[in-house]
Amino acid sequence: MRLSSFVRQTFFLVLFASVLSSAQLMSGKNLDVIRVEKTGISQGKIDSLAKMLGEQQAQGRQIPPEAMKQLRWAVIDNLVGQELLKFEIKKQGIKVPASKVDSLIKLFKSQFPSEDVFQKELKKTGATVAQFKEKIEQQLQSEMILEKKVPYPKDPTEKERQAYWELNKKKVPVNDTISGAQIILYTKKGESAQQLADKKELLKGLAAQVRMQKATFANLAAQYSDDTNARKTGGVMSRFVAKSQGAAFVKAVAKMKVGDISDAFVTNEGVAIFMLTEKNDGNFDSYKHQIDYILRATAEQERQLSIKAYLDSLGKIYKVQYLNKDYTPPEAIGATK
Repeated sequence: MRLSSFVRQTFFLVLFASVLSSAQLMSGKNLDVIRVEKTGISQGKIDSLAKMLGEQQAQGRQIPPEAMKQLRWAVIDNLVGQELLKFEIKKQGIKVPASKVDSLIKLFKSQFPSEDVFQKELKKTGATVAQFKEKIEQQLQSEMILEKKVPYPKDPTEKERQAYWELNKKKVPVNDTISGAQIILYTKKGESAQQLADKKELLKGLAAQVRMQKATFANLAAQYSDDTNARKTGGVMSRFVAKSQGAAFVKAVAKMKVGDISDAFVTNEGVAIFMLTEKNDGNFDSYKHQIDYILRATAEQERQLSIKAYLDSLGKIYKVQYLNKDYTPPEAIGATK
């Protein structure tokens, strides 16, 4: 089930934007800075969401003022877009089957270790279960109307990949370097053959999860790798020469193609698997994954621009007022030119 990144940015944050009244009152900034028809959006709501979003992304690091400004613009666009879509959803009488609502609720809950943890997180937002369900339904309604107006882009074709390659192949680096990500389980001196076999079996299972698209390599690396940096990097190893990692590594990756995951191999440090994401040998096949990513990202950017244009058109139907220049994005949705 795909959800537009514009409508669902940081799902929990935007999902419960309408129940942040307590945060607004605490901040003393509960005056409306934007109105969509008669619905007000307060400075407190925007600031609270931007702060939460920034803290989530920064993970303890200082957030530069310009970055916070961009987060505020994103929150404003999202909130204004939500309100405009609500009016249009009501006008068109868009309904969502209860089964879809229940399915998304189940999917969302599955991201938490247990029902109890989910309920605790829900309680933190100040929302009730009924409000949560209502927001899920609104989310699906928004997705339905956006997909109808601005369909998802189709997957890149082989012809499109080849065309991109012909235009850009002279720009790619050609050398002995590769890039990828690794999950390593450290070994201790004197470990038994069975202990090594158990580690290989665990890594084999992790690789299978990635191949079946049940998990991403980065998430599994952050969770299972004994390399402490993997928690932050997802096990990423950027551009290096294979032989710098030793003979066992060279042998393991020798015949790999970009996108492949190696079998488990033993190094001086432990047992590892490696996912190859970049191979700078000048051959088209080695760059197909990168080309595919670029084409998909470009198509999604174009879709987001189309969504913005559609929301701007709704802003001509439903009145949007920006009442404070500090809360008016440079390309504000529905703003009068």
